[in-house]
Amino acid sequence: MYTIIIGFTTLGFILNYLSSKRVILTSQTGLRTWAYANTFKSKGLGLAALTIGLILHIMHLGLGSGIFSYLVTLMTVGSLVVLLYPLNVFNFKSLLLVFAISLSLELYL
Repeated sequence: MYTIIIGFTTLGFILNYLSSKRVILTSQTGLRTWAYANTFKSKGLGLAALTIGLILHIMHLGLGSGIFSYLVTLMTVGSLVVLLYPLNVFNFKSLLLVFAISLSLELYL
């Protein structure tokens, strides 16, 4: 469950980050160019993903601890994206691989 929640939060933050006009795109990939070209759709999908992440946190942990846990997750994801995304440390395929491994470990262990 936490993997899906963190996945929604990460996707929402990345979409909102890439739709910003202040971001300098160093390499042209599919998600980057789409989010930069379609800022209105990207911000809408990013906000929807962030809202789904918040709702899932609240449903899983309760109101107070869900909001607190969501803020901690959002700060962690935000820091990692702002620091590592411009350096091209990770891309969409590596994030998908980490998500799949984390989800399988969470479900089967």
